[in-house]
Amino acid sequence: MSAPILAFCLILAQLLSQQICANAAHAAAVDEIKREPLRREGRKPASSQTAYAAQLRNNQALIKLMFSPAAAVDLRSVGDLIILYRRKVTDNPQDSNLRLKLGGYLFLAGDLEGAATEIKRAVALKPDDYLAHTLLAHVLDQAMDESSADIEFKRAIQLRPSESFAHEYFADSLLRRGEISEAIDQYRQAVMSRPTSSAFSGLSDALLASRDVTGAVKAARQAVSAEPSSARAHCALTRALLLAGEYQCALRTARQATLLDPSSADSHLAMGRALYAGKNIAAACEEFRQAVKIDPLNAQARNDLGFALYGAGDVSTAVAELKLALRINPHLSEARNNLEIAIYGLTGQKHP
Repeated sequence: MSAPILAFCLILAQLLSQQICANAAHAAAVDEIKREPLRREGRKPASSQTAYAAQLRNNQALIKLMFSPAAAVDLRSVGDLIILYRRKVTDNPQDSNLRLKLGGYLFLAGDLEGAATEIKRAVALKPDDYLAHTLLAHVLDQAMDESSADIEFKRAIQLRPSESFAHEYFADSLLRRGEISEAIDQYRQAVMSRPTSSAFSGLSDALLASRDVTGAVKAARQAVSAEPSSARAHCALTRALLLAGEYQCALRTARQATLLDPSSADSHLAMGRALYAGKNIAAACEEFRQAVKIDPLNAQARNDLGFALYGAGDVSTAVAELKLALRINPHLSEARNNLEIAIYGLTGQKHP
């Protein structure tokens, strides 16, 4: 068999294998939904302990669903699940959990208005459900309705002060808006309730924003220790090490992040920053382009690409990317500062 034919066969086999895996995952997801027990009259009530365990599993599944990375979403499966859950909600309109799941899948499909509507209905059915308030806050936050999101986050925390994820996601929102000290406080409360890798990673980023580099490195190392397979934790550690001036360690950590999750925009951002710090600007631009390709609405990716392009001498493209970054996230002060510098460069002037 000739080399071109052999190569074609290998590629075809790989594509078939990927399609089989995707079909199997899709079928498994749909089958799981079909098997999900619904509450019916006459069913023997479960014990309180069993019911609590089931509710805990349901909560964890909903959280995982709502915070799935965009690159991991199979829109075909999501579309099928939306149809299935609409039918279930029609048959069981008073089931708040079904409405939460429908809202979650609508959110993954990009229908923020539809997601908010369903989750608001779930809140109306169970006003004291801290999970519903947290998920509604997250949807409103993504829709840039920050004041309403804050009300929902605070309500969730009031209902369940010891629940870590409400503090953590509120902190994520605050950090993105530049409210650094408030974000640090919320991350610390999350860590006190449950020391997860994601909470430590967020705390590290918030401490970096406050220029506490030593604290940021410590928090990021705790994130990696809590979950060694977390790409996010390695990204946080990369950012902290770069500001600490430990460039070689940062490059190794960034490589680990891309190995752990090559489909993560944050992994490529970490790698790009480590390469840029090592003066490899061309390679850094490629990593940032890959991050933008994975997540085109990632303001930080647009900012970093613009900054690297300016360093490479492509000032006009840098300005365009930085403007996009600010349109996506007007709170990103880093992008605003970089844009000012790039505009001065475009006019041939030096930034004062």
